[in-house]
Amino acid sequence: MPSSNDLSLILSGKDEKYTGYDEIIEVPEILNIDALMEIWYYINRMKFKTEVNNYIHAIIREFTLCARVDKGNSEKLKPSTGLCSGCHFNTDKSICNKIDSILSVRVAKDLLRYSKALAWLLNINDVDINIVNSIAPYVISHRVKYASRELEKAPYWGNEYEFSKHIIEDVRKRFVNREPCYDIANRFRDGKPEDKDLEILKNHAKNDLIVKYDLLPFSESLKVKKYSKLAEKIDKSVKSGDVESLSEIRNNLIDDLEFPNRAYLINWCDQELYKQTVSDFTFRYSFHKEVWVEIAAEFPSLDLPIKQAFSKRQTKQIRAEEILIETNVTGTEEDSIVNIQVSGGANALKLRSLLENLEFIKKE
Repeated sequence: MPSSNDLSLILSGKDEKYTGYDEIIEVPEILNIDALMEIWYYINRMKFKTEVNNYIHAIIREFTLCARVDKGNSEKLKPSTGLCSGCHFNTDKSICNKIDSILSVRVAKDLLRYSKALAWLLNINDVDINIVNSIAPYVISHRVKYASRELEKAPYWGNEYEFSKHIIEDVRKRFVNREPCYDIANRFRDGKPEDKDLEILKNHAKNDLIVKYDLLPFSESLKVKKYSKLAEKIDKSVKSGDVESLSEIRNNLIDDLEFPNRAYLINWCDQELYKQTVSDFTFRYSFHKEVWVEIAAEFPSLDLPIKQAFSKRQTKQIRAEEILIETNVTGTEEDSIVNIQVSGGANALKLRSLLENLEFIKKE
């Protein structure tokens, strides 16, 4: 809040509601919308490590899990009203007993989105947990309700941002201690568990809510032969670069709604197909009709989607059989940049070859 002197200056100045902003002192335009669209496109492509995914999950779940109730649906029973009394997890080092509310999926998305943006701004190649740690207090502090008795203690004195920094640091320490459990869950996910893995998880589950309610049940659900067999097949196809086999496995999983951990396996196939086929191209908007015609001639089903994608400033994803196309039209002026990314299966390779042969398109 401004001081009395600052308020005096503010009130004695012209009221922009009546007069508009003063061009001499207003904040100047730094980016036009075309540049901003291109920046968003490149931020979205920022890579992040597997541990970042796990760490963001850990932040959300540490703020959400409770051994007694679903805090998201409990209006009266909260840590601040005595919920934690006598609970095994009610210790000074716990996080669950200091938080009355929960964090939503939107917070998880924001943590990754802003972490990517900061990494891009700092010219860092990929996102790590240190970047997430820097962003997290800003994203979380205004979205969560802490137990007053914890928040108002020294040295925080009700400062939600400083208390959030403290909590996030505790989350990080617990995350590091939990690392062997993530490794075990990954082994189950990849179909390669070891003999004592479940026993280790059960021991950790006694003092860790994330292991108890997430990692242990997940690992137990994958202890079936058919899962291990298919995971091994996917791994073999990945190592041999067999795009056709990966596409076939993915399509079969789409139809088999009952297969264990199906969503992960489909995503695994998608990610590997992406890695093995992804290509990025740029061209000037003045050539968008030529690109549209060339693609539509070879892939008639893409005629209308490509036409619509190029029609205005926007970012769009287009899916077809064994093809994923992402277009980013930064503007509709002749010199505006258009980004197009192609990935998928055999058809994606065919489309990539088509685009590579167009002389007015630059491959990144």
